[in-house]
Parts: sequence; structure tokens; C-alpha cells
Amino acid sequence: MNKGKGILKLILVFSVIFIITCPEFGLAEEKEKKEEKKIVKLPEMVVIAPQPGVEITPEKTIIRMDEFKKPGHVRTLTDVLTEIGGVDVLRTNPLMASPGDEVSIRGLNEGRMVIEIDGRRINHTGHVGRYVVDWSTLNIDDVERIEIIRGGHSVLHPFAIGGVINIITKKGKKTKKIKPDISFKGGYGRYDTYNGSVSINGGLYDLIGYHFSASKAETDGYLRNNYQDSYNLNGHLTFFLPHEATLSFGVKYSDIDYGFPVINDPSRPDYDPDYPVFLPNADQLRHLPPIGQLPQNDPHWEKHTTYLDGILELPLGPGDIKLHGFWTEGRRWISMWQRRQGRDVFVEDQFVDDRTKGIICEYGNINFANHNLTVGFEYQELGWPDKNPIIYLVKSAYLQDVIRWKRWTIIPGVRYYKLDMDTYYSQFGAGWPIPGKEEDDSGIYPSFRVNFQATPKTALYAAVSRSYRLPCP
Repeated sequence: MNKGKGILKLILVFSVIFIITCPEFGLAEEKEKKEEKKIVKLPEMVVIAPQPGVEITPEKTIIRMDEFKKPGHVRTLTDVLTEIGGVDVLRTNPLMASPGDEVSIRGLNEGRMVIEIDGRRINHTGHVGRYVVDWSTLNIDDVERIEIIRGGHSVLHPFAIGGVINIITKKGKKTKKIKPDISFKGGYGRYDTYNGSVSINGGLYDLIGYHFSASKAETDGYLRNNYQDSYNLNGHLTFFLPHEATLSFGVKYSDIDYGFPVINDPSRPDYDPDYPVFLPNADQLRHLPPIGQLPQNDPHWEKHTTYLDGILELPLGPGDIKLHGFWTEGRRWISMWQRRQGRDVFVEDQFVDDRTKGIICEYGNINFANHNLTVGFEYQELGWPDKNPIIYLVKSAYLQDVIRWKRWTIIPGVRYYKLDMDTYYSQFGAGWPIPGKEEDDSGIYPSFRVNFQATPKTALYAAVSRSYRLPCP
């Protein structure tokens, strides 16, 4: 009997489980069928689309500022460069350009690449400028387009190992309308940061084009004493001559007052809790003195920079002649703490200056058959006017051909350098500097590149080149 009752109990338990679970399985199956009916096939979606105003080819990336768009506002030139693949920007203030900003292409910064305005270098400016580019001197309202070349495979741009960033400026327009285009911009942000700019672009009777712009920016800075006050003035005149020739003149002037971040150590009695901690051994910023700066006496530097350019472009025969004369003058006054004989001494208004001047003569766009030939010569002097007017004398000649055949593009080129230069000054022995040390160098630097357009949207390329880097003064 007990055994029979046990069997009966098991039957009852399994029956209850079956009754309870069977409806749930039935409902689950019905639910899955309903969910299958709800599946919707979405149309093809584009996740990454070409950015407005950006044209990418195997040879270069071109950014047209009138068409360029990005999320948020475009206040500075570095705002644009942060949107370009392969270009990295380290910034000290996201609301304005700063002397501490650093731009690199594929990990190589201004010491291994070339920054140009209208095809002439601006990061090789004699003794004080060295390779560092002060991006705060470049007003975005003055820019028509930006050309980025990756690698050192174009002999048209010397001393470029990592690549080239060529800034093409606005020079007015050919028009009969007297009314110009006028624009105003401004912004305000944290750390009492503000910026404003105005630009005027126009022309007169198809004879003269003009562009003028001015900008002002100021910030208290994120770090203690790392303030910045800068303004820029730009002016361009273009004369439209017979036979489609043009003669343009440009001037750019900048005045930058840049405060060195000072020590802000909680263990010191002069610590200010309103600012982040900044220790004497901090090295994350550029343009810093060799020792940590004390909060007293306002350590800073002020620099005035002037760019002068004259460009004549003239169609002649199968090509175009371009003559470009340029002059860059930079002057800097530095006030900072220095270590002398074991104690800290504040030195005010140490004056240094630098100068770069030269000329580029080029005959380009020489078209015949499937060839596009460019030949040119460049002369440049880089110096320290107050001490040594010509630290570097650079002479170079170059030749490049672009051969197009079906889906192939072959670009051979070569540049010859002849340099007369002073060697590095010694900081040991008889004192600093030691004059009279000279050296000369010369050589041939070839380049070869091949592009293949595999599909309308896919291009393959390979390149090899030998590049030359101008030593740092």
C-alpha cells in the first residue's frame, strides 16, 4: 500500500508540473512566432561619409575652408586639423590656439615636417624660431584652404620628412561688385577665455582684390600664470594684370604675450588652491624655461612676428611662372627665473630676434603628352640679426614630373641642396657662444612615387624618398 501511494504521489506531481509548464511552452512558441513577424530589414546605412570641404587623394588632402564643417564651432586652425585622419594635435586650451600647441603627422611633429604659408616655410626662422610653430599667430579668417601632404615624397617642399601642411591665404577676389563680404565671429569660455575676429573680402572693378582681417584672443589659462593675450592683423592685395597674370602682396603681424605656468606646490607657502598642482619637474608643455618658474614677478615672454610676401604668377607657354619673395622677422622679450651660482635670479626683458628671407623661382604645370613638369630654385637666409645675420644659407634646385597613364600615376623627382652654415654653439669650455665654427653640406635627394587607381573609390600607392633635415640652430 505504501508503495502504491508513493507511485500515486509521483504521478500527481508530474501531472501538476506538466499542466503548469505546457501552457508556458505553448505561449513561448507563440511569442517567438510573433517576434519573427516584427523583424524589420533596415536600408543600407552610411556610417562614415566624406566630410564637407575635405578632398582626399593619394597625393594630398585639401581642406576648403568655405565648405568645411564639423560639429561645434571652428575657432582656430587647430580645430580644423583635429578632424583630419593621421594628424594629431596636442592643445593647452581648446578655445584658442596657443604657443604651446603641437601638431604632428603620423607621430612626427614640426621638427620633422614643414609648415608653410603660400608655399614658403614658417617653422625655419633663424635662431629663436627653431622648428616650433606658434599656431596662435595664424588667423583662421585669413585661410582659403589647407593642403596636407603625408610623408617626404614631394620634392616641391624641402626639409619635409613627416609631411607638409601648406596654408593658402585669402587674397581677395576678382569682381566688379564694390560691396565686400564682411564677417564677425566671437566666443567666450571657461578661465575667462574670449576671442573675436572680423574679416573683409572683396575686389574692385576686376582689377584689384583685397582681404583684411583682425583677431583678438585672451585667456587666464588653466594653469597658474599660464595666461595668453594675442592679436593678429592680416592684409592682402592682389592686382589682376593682363594675360591672366596676378601680382599679390601680403603682410601678417602678430603680438603674443604668453605667461609661463608657475610652480603651484601644496607643500609651498605660496600655493594657490584655485589652480591645479604644477610641480617644478613638469614637462608636458612646450615653451617652458629650463627650471620651474616661481609665482613672483610675472615670468612670461612677448613676441612680435611679421610675415611679408610678394608673389607674381604669370602663364607662359605650356606652364606657369611663379616668383615668391618672402621675409619673416621675429622679436622676443623673455622675463623669467634663472639659476645662477646656486640661487634663483629673475631676469627681465632678455631680447632675442630671428629673421628668415628668401625667394622661390618656379616654372610649373608644364603640360605635354601625359606629363606635368615642375622645375624650380630656392634661395634662403636664416639668421639672428643681432648676433649672427646668416646662420644658414640654403640654395636648392628641384625637378618633378607627374606622369599619368591610364590608371597609373608615376611621380619621380629630385632636389639638390647646397648649405653653408654655422655649427652648434658649444656650452662648455671657453664659454658661450664660440664664434667662427662653419660647415658646408651638399647632396642630391631623389624621390619616387607610384599611384594606382584600383577602383573609383580605392587607390593604392607606394613611395620611396631620401630627405634632408635642416639642423636646429
